[in-house]
Amino acid sequence: MKTPDLQGVTLVDINDFKRDSHAAKYVIELDCRPDAADRLFGLLNEPANEQRLVDAEMLGMPALAGVARFLEDDPVIGEVLDLDPASLRFRQAIGVAIKLKMAKLGWQTTGTKGAVRGSRHFTKAERYAQDRLDRDARRERSLAALEAVKHIGSKREQKETGRYLMKALAETRRAEGRPF
Repeated sequence: MKTPDLQGVTLVDINDFKRDSHAAKYVIELDCRPDAADRLFGLLNEPANEQRLVDAEMLGMPALAGVARFLEDDPVIGEVLDLDPASLRFRQAIGVAIKLKMAKLGWQTTGTKGAVRGSRHFTKAERYAQDRLDRDARRERSLAALEAVKHIGSKREQKETGRYLMKALAETRRAEGRPF
């Protein structure tokens, strides 16, 4: 598996499982399948897949739906998922890994499940909602930054600063594999 460029990515790993009381119950599943666990974390930490998790929720699907195909098509993870019934706890561990990832991205569980359509191994998965406080705080910081730009130097300098900031934002999002 190609090593992803992890700059700007919110990482999730085995240590997150160990620190979380619920997730800690699944550490044994990951320890028993270290290659699959490594590939799971690698897949979840790829910038494009991070975006797929969020995009799935924004489109009204469970976050898992955004990456289910990649999980199932991975030769190592797919092999574990194909083992039945031993894969039940591993499937649950995948759901917990996604929960940890989404929490780091500012999303919280809703307590509801949604259908994962087109998946061979997942039928339903947790739904997430963006953490309102986190979203509001980011919005306020963004608005404050834009307001500050309006007061920098002359009108020409303000326009140049605005163009520079938008160009930098577009480059950052492109480097992260995110749309702008």
